[in-house]
Amino acid sequence: MEANITIMSLIVFILSMFGYVYGTHNFFMKSKALYTQMITAAVGCFMFSSLFEFLFLFAHKRAFTGFHIGMIGIIGGFFFLFTANYGQMDGLVDDKTKKLTKTRILALIDPIIVITLYVVFFRLVKNIELRAVIGVVALFIAAAGYYNFKHIIIYDVELGIVAQIRLYNVLASACGVLIMLKYIGQYAKITWLYYAASIVGAIVIMLITPVLERGVKKWTI
Repeated sequence: MEANITIMSLIVFILSMFGYVYGTHNFFMKSKALYTQMITAAVGCFMFSSLFEFLFLFAHKRAFTGFHIGMIGIIGGFFFLFTANYGQMDGLVDDKTKKLTKTRILALIDPIIVITLYVVFFRLVKNIELRAVIGVVALFIAAAGYYNFKHIIIYDVELGIVAQIRLYNVLASACGVLIMLKYIGQYAKITWLYYAASIVGAIVIMLITPVLERGVKKWTI
């Protein structure tokens, strides 16, 4: 399966590179909002994570059996997604009143899904180191996913900015779930799941910045 993982890592790298270059051109070179730049940085982290994984597998001809540097890229990517939504966006769309209590509770759906997938991973994969590392990764995915899902379902208050980027938040939320499914497929040796989650996940990562840019163009603030 190592050769197949190598190929999948290369595919993820190529597609995520497209998304990263697109975001860099449209958000950094054109000096757009910090929010969009942080999301581009997240895609860059995913890109470098897949690049490291590809180069390691290509050079050593063996799969990972525990922690590797590429996992820091995944953690970094979701840290950027979390910081973008929590630090830059949430204060604009959540006025902290009781009327949004239901939305805040429903937003827990995403973290619950992620943690459930980690429980599945924990039961299927017996490697203690992998259990610990993927547990940390799952926490970052869950934290970012909470705000992505919240901004999908939240009532768009006066500024009207969330409605324009809901599709981006759908993609970012799906990205975390797909990465957890990829880890289950890879380390529990469920080949079809690994292939499906890797390919769909790579496409999702590639689309994040173009979809975000399309939505940001509609902002009127």
